[in-house]
Amino acid sequence: MDPYQTQDTYDVEAATRLSRLGAAVVDGLVLAIPGIALAILVPMALMGGRVAVMLVILGLALLFLLALLITQIVLLVKHGQTIGKRALGIRMITSDGGIPSIWRVFFLRWLPFAVVATIVQMVLKVQGIGSLIHLMDAAFIFQPTRRCLHDLFADTHVIKA
Repeated sequence: MDPYQTQDTYDVEAATRLSRLGAAVVDGLVLAIPGIALAILVPMALMGGRVAVMLVILGLALLFLLALLITQIVLLVKHGQTIGKRALGIRMITSDGGIPSIWRVFFLRWLPFAVVATIVQMVLKVQGIGSLIHLMDAAFIFQPTRRCLHDLFADTHVIKA
């Protein structure tokens, strides 16, 4: 080893592509629960002419969604995991082995791709075209390091926990 090399090394194994996909599916389903409940319960309340019941259902769904978002944020900040990543036994780290800050996760991993996808969607005015940005991002997982484009942009890795 080069005596002038100061980079610390640590032994980690990249998460499998399947575990990353599974975690994304779990996270999507967990966050979809309030929407699914609303899609079922609100029409039932409206058909019965119960506006007050509908408002209670909407309020409960929003509270549940807020609780889920807070849970996701707390898990990310403390463990580098979302509910899905925790369930699949994987976590996110920075290149130096630390847990990424919420700033890095939101402003470098998520926001740039959401903004670009929205802009592409608005400019091209083709329904669903913005999804190609997210697909391109995810396709990077097939490189040897198994890092998506958002991982490269934010200098993060998803590893086995």
